[in-house]
Amino acid sequence: MVDPFPGVPYSFGALRKTFGPLWVRCDSCRRYARLFLRELRDVDYRTKTFSCSICGSDGAMALEEPCKDTGMEDYRLDQRVDPQHHPAAVKRLTDPRQLRPIRYAGGELPGRKIDGRR
Repeated sequence: MVDPFPGVPYSFGALRKTFGPLWVRCDSCRRYARLFLRELRDVDYRTKTFSCSICGSDGAMALEEPCKDTGMEDYRLDQRVDPQHHPAAVKRLTDPRQLRPIRYAGGELPGRKIDGRR
């Protein structure tokens, strides 16, 4: 029987306890790096996003080492000592002008017609 996790639920520490080492991958660059949990151990993983420090595109968290998955053998390990945020990623995540407001007018899904006879 497994002992209960003494840490914070929904945290990176809970994920690591359940699945083992965590990885962050960039599907554009086909690179990945191991996620070390120094200051993220007790942080809710549902509130964090990742981005590539090379190209700035979105990063995805992986539970297995990406190069060992079928179809991902060409991913390469690119562990950096002190990665910096890519300027494009910082702009994408912090610029309020890029967030388009949601329009609720009409109440219908785009491209869908409602047949009045039904």
